[in-house]
Amino acid sequence: MGLRIVVVFFLVAPLLLGLTASSGQTAQAEPEPRYDSATTVDMMAVVAELREVPRGSPLSGSHLMVRPESAKENSETIDVYLGPATYLKDFEVAFAKGDRLQVIGSKVKYGGASVVLARQVRRDSTTLYLRDEHGIPYWRGRT
Repeated sequence: MGLRIVVVFFLVAPLLLGLTASSGQTAQAEPEPRYDSATTVDMMAVVAELREVPRGSPLSGSHLMVRPESAKENSETIDVYLGPATYLKDFEVAFAKGDRLQVIGSKVKYGGASVVLARQVRRDSTTLYLRDEHGIPYWRGRT
């Protein structure tokens, strides 16, 4: 009888482990959004907030939450993804709440919200170039 229980355990245990492992895979993460030249926006905006998304998370790196310049103070913000923090560190460009910017990039849907994948961001006479005209990140192969 004891041997029968051991045999059943060794036959059933792998099946149970397989079921628990596959149930965690059904909620796969949404792939990162792709730059789409057809959805290019060119807007004047004001920085409302700065955000860092930790490495290993989707769209990890530096984000600016901005309000279009023409919008009211209480209007919704738009997430502008700049790129990996390690890449941006090389440029010694810092943004602050209240900065007035020109943002050019692709406005796409991600996680049920809009995000702008920035191609270039200009503040006063300084322009930060992040992607080429096709949306290929300049940091590719550097991070």
